[in-house]
Amino acid sequence: MVADSTVLITLAGHAPSAELLQWRAEEAEISIAVDGGWLAHRHAGMEPNIILGDLDSCGDLQEIETIFPRSVIERVSDQNLTDFEKALDWLENRGLPGQLVVLGGLGKRTDHCLSNLMIAARVDPSVEIIFDDSHEWARRITPACPLFLSGRASAPISLIPIGEVGNVVSSGLQWELSGADFAWDRMISQSNRCSTDEVKVSCQSGVLYAFVSKEE
Repeated sequence: MVADSTVLITLAGHAPSAELLQWRAEEAEISIAVDGGWLAHRHAGMEPNIILGDLDSCGDLQEIETIFPRSVIERVSDQNLTDFEKALDWLENRGLPGQLVVLGGLGKRTDHCLSNLMIAARVDPSVEIIFDDSHEWARRITPACPLFLSGRASAPISLIPIGEVGNVVSSGLQWELSGADFAWDRMISQSNRCSTDEVKVSCQSGVLYAFVSKEE
């Protein structure tokens, strides 16, 4: 995998719109539909490069092969791993990309959403990780991968830590942060707002998620 490449992973959570899936697929070098995530591709008529998982929620395998004859089907049946973990393991064995975009990773089931965010927190901190759907956009922030956000003036933004996060600094927010230490039991930043079209958020340690609403 090329270090500056983009990989799209579609999970079986809140399904992306056909327009969002098409845009994200066109921007990615490789698109991976994980188990039930292939249904979003079927609905949008977008063939993924890889269909991966134990395929227990995919329906008839022959149907998949008929609809997407050019896709490579990778069976991964380890029940100790979530669908997202299976996709990440597959990628890590081939080299992680510079950017990872996840569709179907938010919404629908809260337990799946939370586990996806926690699993993504473990990935190499230099990888830019984005969760996207029709309602909101989320971006992982690490010391090696600060957030640079353009064109979202007035949009609501929340900053939620995974564990402890040290020395959070922002620019372009309505309520700026300067050396703040975040933790689930001490501090989060909910319903802040982008005050300009150029926003930056960085941290010195830990993993932080920025959630930006698409609904005004």
